[in-house]
Amino acid sequence: MLAKLDRPVKPGLAAKALGIDYSDLPKLGHPWTKKNVRSLRDSTPGWLNEARRRHATRVQQASEARAAELDAELARLGYDAPDLGAVDQAALYIDAAVTHLTTVTRCSEDEADRAAWRRWPKSMAAEEDYADQDA
Repeated sequence: MLAKLDRPVKPGLAAKALGIDYSDLPKLGHPWTKKNVRSLRDSTPGWLNEARRRHATRVQQASEARAAELDAELARLGYDAPDLGAVDQAALYIDAAVTHLTTVTRCSEDEADRAAWRRWPKSMAAEEDYADQDA
């Protein structure tokens, strides 16, 4: 019977556990094991630190690109009102924008909510404060 740390793991999961892209995962010549992952995580060689930086940069760039895409879609859909910092704007206009965005782009509610926070932060905060007062 294999020891717990000698159990193989899928390379994709190894890369995720190490915080790097799959393409940066070195070839070992044998299946990755939990022991290999733990050993690398504990030793943090220079190549791993560099791979983590590249991964973080790629994730950040993808996030910024997605944010710009959703912002452009909000503008295309006609949701371009300035941020008034008003509860009414958040409750009516922004809620409709979020619903419309999820319907048209099929993005998640979380993504749509983040897009609304980026575009109308004062109104979103006002609505949140109002909801907290009601609780």
